[in-house]
This record gives sequence, C-alpha cells and structure tokens, in this order.
Amino acid sequence: MATTPIRIDNPNDPRLKNYVNLRQSRAASERSLSSETFIAEGHLVVRRLIQSEYEVESLLVQEGKGAEYCSALPARVPVYTMPAPLMNQVVGFEFHRGVMACGRRQPFGTTREFAAAGIQRRLAIGLLGITEQENLGSILRTAAALGVDQIMIGPNTIDPFSRRVIRVSMATVFKHRFYRLVAPDDDLRRLADSGIRTIASTIDQSAIPAGEWVADQRDMLLLVGNEARGIDQDIQELVSDCIRIPMHFGIDSLNAAVAAAILMYQLTVSK
Repeated sequence: MATTPIRIDNPNDPRLKNYVNLRQSRAASERSLSSETFIAEGHLVVRRLIQSEYEVESLLVQEGKGAEYCSALPARVPVYTMPAPLMNQVVGFEFHRGVMACGRRQPFGTTREFAAAGIQRRLAIGLLGITEQENLGSILRTAAALGVDQIMIGPNTIDPFSRRVIRVSMATVFKHRFYRLVAPDDDLRRLADSGIRTIASTIDQSAIPAGEWVADQRDMLLLVGNEARGIDQDIQELVSDCIRIPMHFGIDSLNAAVAAAILMYQLTVSK
C-alpha cells in the first residue's frame, strides 16, 4: 500500500528534525561517519535512493509535488509536504530542488570483511584523507562507471554520505560497498598478506609510470591520498607498488579526482 502526503505548516514540527538547518550543520555532516542517517536531495538522487537497498525514513517535498513520490514508497514512510517558503525556513537556505529524503545508513565493513569478500572485478579503491566533497563525489561516480564498487574509507576522509558528495556522485554512492581502513599501516600489511596488490598513487618520479605498469594475477587496491599532501611516505614504502601519471609542460600534479579517474581506468584496462 502506498503512502499519502502529510501537510505540515509549522516549521518547528518535531517530525522535521532531520531537515533542520542543514547548511549550519554541514561541518558536522562532513565528519559524521557515526551518524545513523543521511540526507539526499533532488529528484534524481531521491529516486535512486528509493530504488536502492537503503532504507528511507521520510521525505520532505515542496507542496504540490508529494503525490509523485508516494506511489514509489510503502505506507510506513511518511512524505511531508510544505510550501516552498516554509521549506526554505526549515532547511536554512533557498532550496530549489523540490524534494529531500532522509535515509538510514548501512554499517561499513571491516578490513577483515573486505579481505574475506574478495575484490569484485579485481579492483577496489582506498581513500586516504580526501577532504573535498566534489572530489569524493566525482571519484565515486567514476568508480561506479568503471565497475569499481568496493570503497575503503581511510582516516580523515570526509563522509561519503554528506549531502554534496551524494549529489556530485549522482547517487552512485548507493551502489558502492564501503569499508573502514582504520589503521592504514597495519591494515594494508594485512591485505597484502592476504594476496591483494596494494598500489599507491603518487607524483614521486621514482614511481612506475602508469603506462608501464603491468598487472598480475592478484586483485588490486588503488590508494588515493589527500589533495594537498598525497599519500604519506611511510604508506608508500609498505605498499606493493607506487604508480604515477607522466605529465608535461611543467605540470607536476593533477586534481585528486582526475588522477583517480585516470589510474582507475588504466588499472581496469591492464588487468
């Protein structure tokens, strides 16, 4: 049985607590990997959330647009509707996408679970300190396009379920399986011992040029580091391989999302 829209005229209604002052709580949302919920926004992203394996807790929809979502949701999921000015008041900014949804997170897997599951399509990616939402969203979208669905989230990497990351990823975040890389030094050694080839992306000139790198029978974990600092030297020293993208005209580095895209493609065609 489908749900029916519930009109709300009071911006202080407690049922809207997950949607209140989203811009002010942005900093918290970027680091809130321990949060139980997340917010998705916009028609395409919300539709993909509804179609995914993630549980939807509620929708907040601009007045007059609720009916188009009700038929896609079970009766237990409330669809709240409000006039646009009140909706803006609740979320704390001028919102023009018409719909938001509150979803429930699924727990991230452990390194042990990652190793036990095996790497699908032979390539996974590990993110060590990615701090820009646009970069993380772009990396997730590219990974999905290339068939890379297992993502390891390392220390100081922003929340892949922050609103902007979800939006930039075009909701591909709902297609990935996430794992925590809690202690990279120990975890990467453990993964290497299990037979996984760990590969660090770097600008170090001693690294193997991407076009000369040769795959073997091992599954691969590509590591991408912080936008400014890259991957720590101690991590580069313990991985199986370090790989770089040759550059010209005096360019010595690329945007993290661009570099990740190039290397993911290189590794997928080399495997």
